[in-house]
Amino acid sequence: MVHLILTGATGLVGSSVLSHILSLPSSSTPVIHKLSIISRSSSIPWLSATPPPGTPNVNKHTKIEVIEHKDFDSYPPELLEKLKGADACIWALGVSQNDVSKEQYVKITRDYTLAAAKAFSSLRESASASPESKPHGKEFKFIYVSGEGATLHPRPWTPLYGRTKGETEHSLLKLSKTPPYSNLLSVYSIRPAAVDGSYQPWLWDQILREKRTAFQRFYLKTLMAPIRWGFFGEAMHSPTDELGRVLVEMAVGEQRGPFEVGDGVDKEGEGRMVGNKRLRMLGRGQGWWK
Repeated sequence: MVHLILTGATGLVGSSVLSHILSLPSSSTPVIHKLSIISRSSSIPWLSATPPPGTPNVNKHTKIEVIEHKDFDSYPPELLEKLKGADACIWALGVSQNDVSKEQYVKITRDYTLAAAKAFSSLRESASASPESKPHGKEFKFIYVSGEGATLHPRPWTPLYGRTKGETEHSLLKLSKTPPYSNLLSVYSIRPAAVDGSYQPWLWDQILREKRTAFQRFYLKTLMAPIRWGFFGEAMHSPTDELGRVLVEMAVGEQRGPFEVGDGVDKEGEGRMVGNKRLRMLGRGQGWWK
């Protein structure tokens, strides 16, 4: 059984993860027995008494707890106690670089992510059961949702998001090799491209309506059409139904080692940074692990 942590559940990627979990029958393995959602808001539309039409409701076995948390720089003992024994986290919290100042963007993208990885690293080890009784050792799996365009080698013209996300990926990898985290933490950075919720209108329409203007909604839907049709290649398209499923399968899967270097996984990231080309392969059941 798996206890999973999720952030960013009101955003497009995080809600796709939640939607997939809500679609899982009790026969799915391994069983996600608990989902802890950490959010600034205690109101998650897809968990409300009247969710958007189409929201999956198959899952009746996972205990879902929404934990309201305002300061993502700090994790007090009472919060960590609620998360005690968790096995993995999908960190989908994020913001557009166009919506906040440069300083805020760096803080939300890099600083919040590293603070969480450090705070969560010992949760699995702190379970009441001994680490040996849990499969695959005691490492906590931390999956950071980055994005295509992230780079470890920014140029003067590299946009802020590419520079900051790349720095965050590098810092996570470095953290996972530094004692005491080297014995506690297994990290992955995932780089989706153009995230498309068209096939899950209960997510897409809700988020566009709440977070975008009428012009932005029109612009995004217009821009997404040629990407969805494959005019720019499959690796540029990240449908939410596939992305949510792959992220969950990564989080609950047994493997904690790196991905094989190849399409969508470069050598420099040591198999821990997964591009959208590999994500699409994973969506087809290909290219999982070494």
